Amino acid sequence: MRYAVPGAHDDSHAVPVSELVSGIASSWPSDRVTLGALIEALGHRGYGVLIVLFALPNLLPIYIPGLSPIFGIPLMIICAQLAWGLPAPRLPAFLMRRSMRRNDLRLIAEKALPWLQRVERYVKPRPSFVTSRLGERLIGAYGVWLATIVIVPLPFTNGPPSLACLIMAIGVMEEDTVTIIAGALFGVFASFLGLSIIGTLFWVLVAGFNWLFGLP
Repeated sequence: MRYAVPGAHDDSHAVPVSELVSGIASSWPSDRVTLGALIEALGHRGYGVLIVLFALPNLLPIYIPGLSPIFGIPLMIICAQLAWGLPAPRLPAFLMRRSMRRNDLRLIAEKALPWLQRVERYVKPRPSFVTSRLGERLIGAYGVWLATIVIVPLPFTNGPPSLACLIMAIGVMEEDTVTIIAGALFGVFASFLGLSIIGTLFWVLVAGFNWLFGLP
């Protein structure tokens, strides 16, 4: 089934990402949304919008165990393909066939819409080297690193790096250097926070193991 997302093929980038995501969630013609049909419908804006869509669930104000890998792995794949320089995102066939209920997508969009609108208030076209093709590939490589942290199924390790990816993705779509740099800097904080939590948990596990078996 082909579905034309309003603004997805518009070179002027006139449609804000928040409206694009809301339109996808509210007007999709079937009860389920497959990733393959979504990628096809998004056209050349596919990279940015898919990064946003895979980042959004991890910005929900609740922690759902097991949610981060479900969306973090496709996020990593999309970022890796952006870094590789593929003209359009592609997912493995088994992921392309994966689908979610339109109502679930709508719920995610409604809950996460404020995040998008906050970022969009400050976005405007400000092209530079960062928004060039090479710059996008570097952003993709950075996104792979952030997505690696997102995949770790621990509280507070997936939200901040997902938000960093979301901010950079909006900057890429709107060719806004300032927004991309802001997202990248926030990603540094997200990386430090995530690694701190992972490192602390690892230290606690090692200390507990040593105590349990009486090791020095």
